[in-house]
Amino acid sequence: MAVWALIFSLVSAGQVPVQGELSSRALFRIKDQDSSRFSFFTTAGSLVFTPLANERLETKLGFTIRAQGFPLVNSATQLSAVDIVEPVSVLLDEAYVRFYDLVPGLSFTAGRQRVHWGSADVINPTDNFTTPDYSDPLVWDRRRPVWMLHLGYSPLNALGMEFGLKPVFEPALNPPACWYDARVLPTVQELRSALVAQLIGMGYDPVLAEQIAGQFDIRIREQLNLPGQTLNDFTWGGRVRTHLGRFDFSLSGLRGYDFLPEAQPVLTADFAQQRLDFVLNEFFPQKTVFGADLATELAGIGLWAEAAYALYDDTLLSDRLSVIGGMDYSFAGFYINLQYLHGDFPLARLQTEPVRDFLLAGLERRFASDRMLVRLGGVLDLEKRSFGLIPLVRVTPVSGLNLELTGLVFSGKTGSAFAPLDRVRELGFGISYQF
Repeated sequence: MAVWALIFSLVSAGQVPVQGELSSRALFRIKDQDSSRFSFFTTAGSLVFTPLANERLETKLGFTIRAQGFPLVNSATQLSAVDIVEPVSVLLDEAYVRFYDLVPGLSFTAGRQRVHWGSADVINPTDNFTTPDYSDPLVWDRRRPVWMLHLGYSPLNALGMEFGLKPVFEPALNPPACWYDARVLPTVQELRSALVAQLIGMGYDPVLAEQIAGQFDIRIREQLNLPGQTLNDFTWGGRVRTHLGRFDFSLSGLRGYDFLPEAQPVLTADFAQQRLDFVLNEFFPQKTVFGADLATELAGIGLWAEAAYALYDDTLLSDRLSVIGGMDYSFAGFYINLQYLHGDFPLARLQTEPVRDFLLAGLERRFASDRMLVRLGGVLDLEKRSFGLIPLVRVTPVSGLNLELTGLVFSGKTGSAFAPLDRVRELGFGISYQF
């Protein structure tokens, strides 16, 4: 409280630089007349303070207040819980102290911060320090700052090294359940039918199998295990980066965890007690990641490539290679962005195959003295041809104020990357103001 009082007193006196953003977005899902509804609505306000900033020292403190538009009540006993009836959350953004030139070229940062690795646009396979934020269905590359210590050293203009240590693991933020509507647990009826099939396979008459299965007590639960807080659970890694002529490239290594959990179902049948237990064990796999990235510009075309190879400690998981490469180019007032991804796309993560092949593309054009942006972006599952499209029109009537009209269309048949989102059709409305 004393720190906040000091900051606000300095801000009111005009001695502390402050930046901020106010935003609100709503998505309306279009189905038949009885099921069309608002699927996503959030309003947020962010403030970033820089109390001290000079050649040797920088401090930063930021926070965001998010208000979801939908109550999260699922029982009458929760009607007295204000944070459930009117869900509002306060998130701490970057909050750190950074020292420059402790020795020439050496910087040290302690606190909550973003450390970006990789040269690719939208998705960075080598970036395993900073937690992804998938809470907004329209934003696939947002990252949350994390608590860590970071050391950077640049003894030469063409050579940079860095090392990071993150003691606290934070999983990725997902879209709200009311939007994604993903079911990860089986129903009692599904398990009972599976038990009937098992009994028939054991030689029981189908009628008798139905009678026996009907007497079983079936229990279903989900168990999520977060990484611990021992030294062995810390995330740590380093990177070396340099440039040669037109080419910027880096090599990195990291020891840490996946930001999204893996699931292992455990089914136990006790015929003596006539009880069936289903437990979905969810855990965050520990891994070692080796990465490399490259970026350049040739004939006005921006080019980049990035690859990461993850070796998992759990023998039940296969090691994974993730690769992304892309280009962007401006011509005749248009801007085009084209990328190929062999890896995990955020909104396809519920599929059994963690690595797939995708094509990501965007085409945009500005009008009215750059005050209007028209954009069409999309992603295509190359194996099954399922896809997602996001058209966007953004208008900036005055500096800092943006008005958006967006769409969201997904199509994915059974077995495709976007099968859980098949037939999602949405209109989006947004407003934001930066100052």
